Amino acid sequence: MKTDGEKEMKTVKLLKKSVCLILPIALILGGCAGKAPSVDQSAQDGKESPADIADGTTTDSSLETQTDASGGRVSGLPFDFQVNPENFELTMETRGTLLTVSQGGKEREYSDYQEKDGTVSWRYPGERTSVAITPAEDYLSVTITSETEEDNTFVWPEISGETYYFPFGEGKRVPAGDAVFREYLNGQEFSVLEQLSMPFWITSSGEFSILYIVEDPFRTNLQFSADPAITFSVSHDYPAIDRSRSSSYRIYLTGPDPVSAARLYRNYRMEQGDFMTLEQKAQSNSDIRKLYGAPFIYLWGEFLISPDDIDWKAFRQAADSPLTVYLSSFAGSQENGSEFTAALEEIKKQDYVAEYQKNTVCSYLSQLLKRGDFWDPAVFTQHSPAMTQLLAKGYENLTETEKIQVKKEALAVNWPEIFTDAKQWTDSGTTELLQGLKESGIDRAWIGLNSWEQAYAKPELVEKAAAQGYLIGSYDSYHSIHEPGKEQWITAQFEDTALYEEATITDKNGEKVGGFQNVGRKLNPVLAFPAVEARMEDIMSNSLPFNSWFIDCDATGEIYDDYSPSHPATQEEDLAARLERMAYIRDQYRFVVGSEGGNDFAASTIAFAHGIELKTFSWMDDDMKKNRDSEYYIGKYYNPAGGVAEHFSKRIPVKDKYYTLFVDPRYDIPLYKLVYNDSVITGYHWDWSTFKIQGATADRMVREVLYNVPPLYHLDAAEWKRYQKDIAAHHAVWSEFSRKAVLQEMTDFKYLTQDGAVQKTVYGENIAAVANFAEEAYEYEGNSIPGHSVWIQMDGKSMIYTPSLQSGNA
Repeated sequence: MKTDGEKEMKTVKLLKKSVCLILPIALILGGCAGKAPSVDQSAQDGKESPADIADGTTTDSSLETQTDASGGRVSGLPFDFQVNPENFELTMETRGTLLTVSQGGKEREYSDYQEKDGTVSWRYPGERTSVAITPAEDYLSVTITSETEEDNTFVWPEISGETYYFPFGEGKRVPAGDAVFREYLNGQEFSVLEQLSMPFWITSSGEFSILYIVEDPFRTNLQFSADPAITFSVSHDYPAIDRSRSSSYRIYLTGPDPVSAARLYRNYRMEQGDFMTLEQKAQSNSDIRKLYGAPFIYLWGEFLISPDDIDWKAFRQAADSPLTVYLSSFAGSQENGSEFTAALEEIKKQDYVAEYQKNTVCSYLSQLLKRGDFWDPAVFTQHSPAMTQLLAKGYENLTETEKIQVKKEALAVNWPEIFTDAKQWTDSGTTELLQGLKESGIDRAWIGLNSWEQAYAKPELVEKAAAQGYLIGSYDSYHSIHEPGKEQWITAQFEDTALYEEATITDKNGEKVGGFQNVGRKLNPVLAFPAVEARMEDIMSNSLPFNSWFIDCDATGEIYDDYSPSHPATQEEDLAARLERMAYIRDQYRFVVGSEGGNDFAASTIAFAHGIELKTFSWMDDDMKKNRDSEYYIGKYYNPAGGVAEHFSKRIPVKDKYYTLFVDPRYDIPLYKLVYNDSVITGYHWDWSTFKIQGATADRMVREVLYNVPPLYHLDAAEWKRYQKDIAAHHAVWSEFSRKAVLQEMTDFKYLTQDGAVQKTVYGENIAAVANFAEEAYEYEGNSIPGHSVWIQMDGKSMIYTPSLQSGNA
């Protein structure tokens, strides 16, 4: 234990370290890497600004982060630093201003204090932890090491600021005193790897900001409090299962400029060799360019046959025929068999067929057509030429797609008075819908299917999409596995049934980790690779021209330490295995690969991500999640007509609290785009399509231009009819902008009003957008931008875009 005198001498004489950078004159005097996102007073033409959000402030950008003469590499500001090992308070000083990197925490006993080769180090023997602080060229490196092989945890830093910039998804500006964010964050614990899209944050106070980069984000958590203002501490776990015993931070000082801080992080990723542009990725697969200016569109269709494909008068008249006897023979073992039997009995007594009865019959037939035992040569005696050609291979030798086509043809040719040509079944919601997209000017699109079984049922859908130059792929997931024989969805079903007992994740308490919605278990990615290969080989054996794939969960940061005695694995190994399987699917099949989340550990692996721009949050509120009588209820995962499920098609309002936290653009800052605009194309979680939130569609379309975000749509024939005009009109503006902006780095961002209602983005040198989310017009460089509109400058021309929506779609 140090004496008081020794402590004082250490603090005053030993703990101040000066970073004296010897820089070229161009570096010292260079301009700002990107203008600070502060209020541009000259652009306001003397107009008064609206009030600040809560106690957020705007600041002068005259104190600039340094950049080289070419405007390329940015550097942190020069600094001195002081540290007190007794409470681990750390401050940095620049230009006469003292900034607190970490407030002092609890008093700790320390020992072995040293200064050597520019590094300050000491130990906390009671916590079995050591610390080393090293000033680098333009940042301060802090490394904390656990000195025990047993489980250990260390909490540092303790952070307080006036305004925070967090990479929550795309990015959020969080004033420390904001009432809504205070309520939301107070008591919360956020995993850096999961809740932050990039492992850094920025604190801003007065004329300077501090950028914290977490170099080892595994098992690192932000622990928030709000008493009264928002503060947080950072804890890092060092479990015995993990061989790495150190964690490190890089700490930079910048001006009041999150743009420069984000560029510093971009440079850091490049230094680490973890950055690839889309064009670099396209060198390996040119299909990536089909994403440029492409909306994300999920096409839905659970039915293999639609009501339009059946002559219902003939069906009603055949209600007691051998056909219906054969169809009914499966009812006892079919999930919707009782509903079909009841509908059939009702139809016999009617001179019409009601809509719900048509849907019941089509649903039942669709399930039968997927059954392996539905094909019976003794029943289906008539063959079409297509059937004859396929059956020449032997039915058991056919692929799943071919077997379904045989069964569809069998129904159509054996009862031609009831069924139309099988090749045309479900055309209105598949091939005809794709043709409608093309004719409406949508010359590029990413088409997602809920399941590869949609493609098995309608191979013409995949063929048509590929022929039109679209990307098309299926949703897939290897995150959860269900008990064999009790699978609730296809992605949780695996051919190797031993995986459920032998390859699932066990937590530290010896309990199996539950799967999605607590159904089944989480599958250990380290052991799942053979299952990935087997599934993909089986799907691709159907010779469908897929050119894209969406792998759920793998880029969200939801990773685990597995304590199973027979197959322990660390979070690092878990993450590496997820990246390996995404890369395998990408490279083996030349697919354009995307994933949920898009957190930046996956940025060099994937081309697109769903969830960065708006995460799923319906689970946070019972009115959204459970209360079906609430106007806020997000909707059931069901559509009786087999199309877009209510969960995706139902338009709902959002409570004020959640609107502020997740939707309100005034709190947005494009941190992810400032780093990755030209590397990863980011969109919404599929819960929150462009039209999902009542009253927000126009602002979301404006933001899609401002932040270069692809719209997201869920379509079937009915939804396409409803939204066709609005989709086509928006595409004509957004797509032209995006396909050029996506090739550029986002080089600048600023708030033009103090409340964030007017924002400007710049891409490269010649593309810019100014969005006005306010009600009143905003004057900018001689242009009057109406409320809920965006001014676009590109190719030497400018225009103002105000989304004009059909009644009921706003």
